[in-house]
Amino acid sequence: MELLRERLTGQGAAPLPVDRFGPNVVVDGGDEPHTEGRARRLALNGAELGYAEPAVRCADTTVDQGSGARSGPEPLRALGGHRRTASGGVVFGAKFTVLRPGKVAVGDAVAVSSWGGPEW
Repeated sequence: MELLRERLTGQGAAPLPVDRFGPNVVVDGGDEPHTEGRARRLALNGAELGYAEPAVRCADTTVDQGSGARSGPEPLRALGGHRRTASGGVVFGAKFTVLRPGKVAVGDAVAVSSWGGPEW
């Protein structure tokens, strides 16, 4: 999210809140941007998640979630310059499936138990 914020402000646009992407879980930290695309298994407080696919984004990300107003081409334009698939989709984040259920709470530590390469 930080790299996207830097790209947006570098283009003179306002940074966007993470709720534009409709996440169920947001993981902070990591050594480099977009590590979620390489993580294959995550453990969170007893729960285990497995990578399913990259999250290809749609025009919903251009809508302010508080007002419902469409706000222009961002973040799709900023992401499209470096996160575009061969089929033209714009990737930001990843979708995971529940392998082992558990209770997840804000502040839980996340451990990556398996890594792979980006599939987009």
